[in-house]
Amino acid sequence: MVDEEEVKRIYGYATLEPSGDVVAGSYGTWTLTYVVGSEGVSQGGCLRITTDSDTDWGRPQFNDPKGEDYMKVYTDGKATLATMFDGLKTLYVWVKKGRLKEGDKIFVVYGDRSFGSPGSRAQTFIEEPRYFKVSVDPLGSGRYIDLPDTPHLRVIGGAPERLVVIAPSIVEVSEQLRVTVKAEDKWGNPSHAYRGRITFSSTDPNASLPSEYTFKDEDEGVHEFLDIKFFSEGLHEIEVKDLENGLIARSNPILVRKKADGYRLFWGDLHGQVDLAVKAYDYFRYARDVSAIDFAGFQRNDHNITNEDWKIQQKIERLFNQPGRFVTFPGYEWSADTKDGGHHNVYFPIDGQPIRRSSHWNIEDKSDVHTDLPSITKLYEAYRDRDVIIIPHVGGRKADLSFHEPKLEPVIEVSSSHGTFEWFLEEAVKRGYKVGFIAGSDDYMGRPGGSYPGFHDRRYAKGGLTGIFAKELTREDLWKALKSRRCYGTTGARIILLFESEGHFMGEEYTTDKPPKFKVFVAGTEAIEKVELMRGLELAYSHPISRKPSPNKVRILWEGASRKDSYSGVIWEGKIRVKAGRILSVQKLRFDSPRSKVYGLTDRQVNWYSVTCGYPSGLILELDDPESAVLDMTVACKLITGPLFGETGSRAPLRMSYAPAEQIETSIKVSDLDDGPITIDIGTLNRKITVSKAPSNRGIRSLEFEFLDKDVKPGLNIYYLRVTQTDMEKAWSSPIFVNYRVKEEAL
Repeated sequence: MVDEEEVKRIYGYATLEPSGDVVAGSYGTWTLTYVVGSEGVSQGGCLRITTDSDTDWGRPQFNDPKGEDYMKVYTDGKATLATMFDGLKTLYVWVKKGRLKEGDKIFVVYGDRSFGSPGSRAQTFIEEPRYFKVSVDPLGSGRYIDLPDTPHLRVIGGAPERLVVIAPSIVEVSEQLRVTVKAEDKWGNPSHAYRGRITFSSTDPNASLPSEYTFKDEDEGVHEFLDIKFFSEGLHEIEVKDLENGLIARSNPILVRKKADGYRLFWGDLHGQVDLAVKAYDYFRYARDVSAIDFAGFQRNDHNITNEDWKIQQKIERLFNQPGRFVTFPGYEWSADTKDGGHHNVYFPIDGQPIRRSSHWNIEDKSDVHTDLPSITKLYEAYRDRDVIIIPHVGGRKADLSFHEPKLEPVIEVSSSHGTFEWFLEEAVKRGYKVGFIAGSDDYMGRPGGSYPGFHDRRYAKGGLTGIFAKELTREDLWKALKSRRCYGTTGARIILLFESEGHFMGEEYTTDKPPKFKVFVAGTEAIEKVELMRGLELAYSHPISRKPSPNKVRILWEGASRKDSYSGVIWEGKIRVKAGRILSVQKLRFDSPRSKVYGLTDRQVNWYSVTCGYPSGLILELDDPESAVLDMTVACKLITGPLFGETGSRAPLRMSYAPAEQIETSIKVSDLDDGPITIDIGTLNRKITVSKAPSNRGIRSLEFEFLDKDVKPGLNIYYLRVTQTDMEKAWSSPIFVNYRVKEEAL
């Protein structure tokens, strides 16, 4: 047992001021003070300050005293210091000359304002506690001693920017519903200080709703309502208003059936993690109570999971697994390099399973290194005859889809906070794999089911969601549904998507000698722009959607990825000058990352800086004279990559790089857009810019249709739906696999 007081006496201790609540994304000044212990700190000794979270706290800089995140480091002792920040989350302070004796202090000032700096920007996501872990190497030997009483803060949500209403997607008439209303700040956190008064209304005139509710201190921006019922069949939604604060929100669509004797639709996030195993408690609590999802996985990178961590994680997973309320899936992220198979999430249907890592490279205890599975073939071999689900994805290292084990890999992940990877989906289809499609967050910030990007270099998008069709909210039923591919993925919107063919639901396979007929039902969270039925890599059918374009609004979309790999984002720096007209307003579409922004806006010009990966982003310009207006547009692209620097091998330091790429210049008469969109193809992976008249605000949010594919091909046909809303949210159904056999008389 470590005597903490003795450690403090010998090696010193650290304090942090101020140490109270910090609003996410706010600017401030914080001073961490290290008091030297009796051991002292010799020349060459080092103080190390780090954190367990994948923080996006403003990076300290030492060059511009007037700039953001200026840091000052000094001592009252007789020594000269040198400081280095490693670019991610660790600060080193060396004693370069002299020696620090007992009682001397090192002061580390985050956001020193002495010369006009606005301060240091706090991280954009809530966290309790947010640690400043301090350790010291008093002799410069490379052996660091962790100091007790770790300084920490509580990061809370800021002012409310929007309301969010979350309801079940498929319910029965007169069923008591669980509906969550939350106020979110600009970063997607619950607004802890929100005390608004809200009122309820619904498209069902007979619905039983609360009259009103005023948020309380204990709500911390989130409240769950259990006294809501619908009494009319059909598609409905709930509207919540806070008139005093000017906030209005609609719920996701709610399909009300007389008897929900088929499948329910449950929403979840199977892919996320935080660094400390004990924080899995807050992770699952956020998933259940704040994001209001039905199931979640805690998929920490295996090379970081100690045996003690694995015990703690599974204990918390058992605690939160409550059939009918919330379901956890035990598992971990098998995190090999792409050359060895790439990242795959491993899930178990029961608790208490041993972990089989890809490596122990970040774990001190090597006693069970013999259990490692260093290649994807070894992983398949270990689990081939067991009831295990393995899900390939594009994360820190992309999965190599040239490897596939059908019995173990029923689905793949196509969208996350890393971006949208339709090329990954298309590669699986091209190979003829019988896999379904899901989405998740790959969240590192403790917000599963409700992940938003901050200022991270490696994550550009908000997290996705997986919808699973099952009869009951139990681990057993959800497990069967996943293995049957009875699921689909979205970019985060709770779009209802029903897809079947000849009595076979999404994920199923059947054989026929007749052209297959498909039944489709879609209910979006916003107006629907496209519903496309894909046959393999071909468009089999695009359902016509009657929609008039706005007469005086132009939409500019940009999309695509830089390469078929991890960290494949694109930076778009654009400018539009309007001739013979003026800009009345600008609307942003999927500016997920806070680094994405509109600036330099006048009535003649708009500039933008946008970070994307795979998904479309864009602007809608409202013009006063669209018949005469001409848009002069220039766009400069940079491609993002994540190379390894320094030492040779897979464990070298990872840093983001930005390579200048395509430069685009064009002039477009707005009146020419009456003849249709103008598309500028830029490069591979669907990288393009599309300029068109914007769709009108009046659009349909639900539709259903049937389609008979008379052009079905002999052999295996992989059919799936791709849905795009006008707000650029997307959904992908798992496929229906149709084996078509031509009748003998037709030959």
